[in-house]
Amino acid sequence: MFSERLALWIDRFLVPIDDPGSRLFHMNILVSLAMILAWWGVRNQSFSPRKLARGLKSLVFRSRYWWNRSTRLDYKIYALNSVLKIALFLPLLDFGFYFATQTARFLVGLNTGDFLGLPASPVYLFIFSVFAFAFDDLLRFLHHRLMHAVPLLWRLHRVHHSARILTPITLYRTHPLESAMATIRNSLSLGVLTGIFLFCFEARLSVATFFGINVFGFLFNLLGANLRHSHIPLSFGPMERIFISPKQHQIHHSRDPRHFDSNFGVSLALWDWLGRSLVRSEAVSAKLRFGVEGSQAQASLAKALLRP
Repeated sequence: MFSERLALWIDRFLVPIDDPGSRLFHMNILVSLAMILAWWGVRNQSFSPRKLARGLKSLVFRSRYWWNRSTRLDYKIYALNSVLKIALFLPLLDFGFYFATQTARFLVGLNTGDFLGLPASPVYLFIFSVFAFAFDDLLRFLHHRLMHAVPLLWRLHRVHHSARILTPITLYRTHPLESAMATIRNSLSLGVLTGIFLFCFEARLSVATFFGINVFGFLFNLLGANLRHSHIPLSFGPMERIFISPKQHQIHHSRDPRHFDSNFGVSLALWDWLGRSLVRSEAVSAKLRFGVEGSQAQASLAKALLRP
């Protein structure tokens, strides 16, 4: 049993480059590098291979970017959370089956004791896939906003925001208690969606997938998700009314008080627009500085976990 968990930890969390559900999947990393090259080339009006290589080296392949006081804490928290997830959070806090059965029973009761019985046709599956992606994104938005709005939760979430250098690993720089809450949120999302699917189609949950995960989630991770926690201010232009761009999330991490409580969304900008917290990239021209005033990005692991 222990050896199986150890193998799973090594495969899925320690070395996630072969996990399509991870932002660190190798295809996501390669596309992110291509997007950085395109962004640098447009910005500098040059697509010379030699200059592009120099630009990529200066932007990405710098040891000081990946190894500094802030990122070293990222790595420690990432390793700790990955162990806790496989050893504690998933075995104890995954209530997906419970949420699925309760949701299905509730909907069947509303429908006078019967399933809806829709055909699991490609059209219906596509519609359900869109709904599933939007529902999961809404729960992530609400969770994120609560982490900022509730003082006790903010004390946990500031561990993430204390990073002064953003890299793709900063995504995993979360207090273990926040990671535990995220596990429950994920089981709620998957459980409710599974229950709705069972009620509608009387079949095992199936959505439009690519590499075994929701195709919309895969596309989100593929098209720049790794650049959200980075120093590459990539904007989506007018599309930022629909999707949260990397620069918009970097604005969310800004130390400037004018940018506080903005851009809580993960994928869709709709929730921030409805909540009046949407800030587009064009509204911010100054260079962004990251971190939280009074928080030490280079704090020890023990201080980062116990200080909240």
